[in-house]
Amino acid sequence: METAHNSPFYNLNFQLILFAALIFAAGCNFPRGNSGKQPSEVQAAAIDTMSVSPPDSINPEWNAKLDSMLHLAADAKPDTSLAKLYYDIGEMLFYNDSKKAKEYFIKLKDLSEKLNWSEGKYLFSVAYTDELNREGMPDSSIVIFQQTLELAKREMNEKWTAITLANLGVCYYYKKWFETALKYNNEALPLFEKRGEKFNVAQTYYMTATLYESLNMQKENLLYCEKALNIFNEKPDTLQRIFVLINYASALLNTNNSEKADSCLIEAQRICNLHNNKYLSGMIYKGLAEIAWKKYDLDRMEKFNRKSLAIDLEFEDEAGYCTSMIGLARMELCRGNFNQSEEYTQNVLKTAFEHDFPIQIKDAYTVLSDLSIARHDFRSYQYYLAKADSIEMSVVNEKTQRYAKEMEAKYETEKKELKIAALEKERGLMIWLSIAGGAVLLLTLATFFFLWRWTVQKRRLAETRIKQFEQEKQLVATQAVLDGETRERARLARDLHDGLGSMLTGAKLSLLEMKKGATLDYANMESFNNALGLLDESVQEMRRVAHHLMPDSLSRFGLKPAVSDFCGNLPSVHFNYYGNEARLDPKMEVMIYRSIHELVNNALKHAGAGKIMVQIIQEPDRIAFTVQDDGCGFDPATQTQGMGLQNIRTRIASYNGMIDINSKAGEGTEINVELRIENT
Repeated sequence: METAHNSPFYNLNFQLILFAALIFAAGCNFPRGNSGKQPSEVQAAAIDTMSVSPPDSINPEWNAKLDSMLHLAADAKPDTSLAKLYYDIGEMLFYNDSKKAKEYFIKLKDLSEKLNWSEGKYLFSVAYTDELNREGMPDSSIVIFQQTLELAKREMNEKWTAITLANLGVCYYYKKWFETALKYNNEALPLFEKRGEKFNVAQTYYMTATLYESLNMQKENLLYCEKALNIFNEKPDTLQRIFVLINYASALLNTNNSEKADSCLIEAQRICNLHNNKYLSGMIYKGLAEIAWKKYDLDRMEKFNRKSLAIDLEFEDEAGYCTSMIGLARMELCRGNFNQSEEYTQNVLKTAFEHDFPIQIKDAYTVLSDLSIARHDFRSYQYYLAKADSIEMSVVNEKTQRYAKEMEAKYETEKKELKIAALEKERGLMIWLSIAGGAVLLLTLATFFFLWRWTVQKRRLAETRIKQFEQEKQLVATQAVLDGETRERARLARDLHDGLGSMLTGAKLSLLEMKKGATLDYANMESFNNALGLLDESVQEMRRVAHHLMPDSLSRFGLKPAVSDFCGNLPSVHFNYYGNEARLDPKMEVMIYRSIHELVNNALKHAGAGKIMVQIIQEPDRIAFTVQDDGCGFDPATQTQGMGLQNIRTRIASYNGMIDINSKAGEGTEINVELRIENT
């Protein structure tokens, strides 16, 4: 009987598949366990039933969950939720239909790039490269992960930096560069510990254990398997726990602890059934078959080898097929069915040579040598034993060459890193010189720019001041004209009222006195009365003219009474006043009154208005007035404006007021004026 280390359960292909499967899970969210038992209870149950064959039933909820996810993806919007759903679907399909899983991982990549979603890019790199590794393309996986590592470091994403480092370790494991893989693994471990991600720490422990297994360091292998299990036992139904249990069983068999190994595999099978994972079930069956082989329980060995063989054929796993067939060949050899054993072994040799599986070839030659001894064919025994030894020597030479290549690659990498560091240092110096030169040039340009801006701004300021002075000069002149006009109007009104009015009144009184002492006939009396009537009309006209020049009510009572008197004498004008009636600056009151007077006269004379509305609104800090008519209207943009409207604009501008003219031909005119009241 062969030692455990040489048994098919421990060939390198099995370790590669098992290790990669766990790394695939490293990028996933950890599934919650469905069992309500505590870890100690689960272990106790596994030990009590270690001699019972594990169940073959699958979880019927798996298909229902997958169908639900596929229907959801068909109707979902192209957002990050759909991208995550693609990943979840691919993860579910990975162990049952890897080709279909790859399609969903590619959909994840395309949508993540379209959305520029970094998390989706990370998930794609973890999922898709696992399939590349399984297809024997670890170098392609390394390229993808190096890009992912750059992205994670650029975004300072510590979580995905750690996961990517761990996955790089997997890729180098597939290349069988175990020391390089261990280096990346040891870089990832402190990052997981720093973040307090204990389940990722447990996964990293498992990876480390597998690497030590490959380096034939069994003591360290057992130690790290136990460390991983101590954490994973907190969630006994997680998929990741299966991998550790299988690897732990492998390490236990290497120390001839078959009973404990058997209980670990039975517990792993229980979890497999929960997750409907046929692929890992095949690995577990191989382990259980090996334990039966150690106990020389041929019936149990045949049972598990045939179950694993069925799964190998379903997944087209050629390496697993060879391993299962070798187990059956050994079993038939022990039963004395030499021809059947030889037939199985020859099938293994054919497949192993086609796919270049040196370990399976060596195992097949070993079985053939044992078969030759059983047949007492010592010549064939020597031949097949020599073949097995030559294969083993080639494997050893391959390991030596691989190690040499790894050391050479490390040396070349270090040389490149030193060269890159020197170039980076030189580049940094050039950058600093460029920055310094650029800064000096920029400072010079900035100086000239600010001098030019200062000159331009100074010139513009001077031009603005000149314009302001001209405007102020024009406003002062306008105000002076308005003040002079107001004073002259007041003087004329006063002279008319006090001078000419008094004279006309005196003449009327004198004529009345003459009438009393004179005797006039009827014709002369009528003429005399007509003369007195004309004299009365002259007095009234004089008073009207004086009132228009400067209403007495404006100076005595204010704006509202003055405008009200003016509008009241015109039947077509309607006047409204709103707000307080506080007196304004006399000059402003005169300006407003004259403006309203001019606008109303324009509406009556030029617009032919039948109805005019005048409105004044006075507030503590502003006063506004509106003159609206239903006259013929005009186009303010094109019509030549008379002196009356221009004078109003000038008056309003002298008080920094605003005037707004709304008019259309045939639709009347509305003029709004607003002035600020300076509180003194």
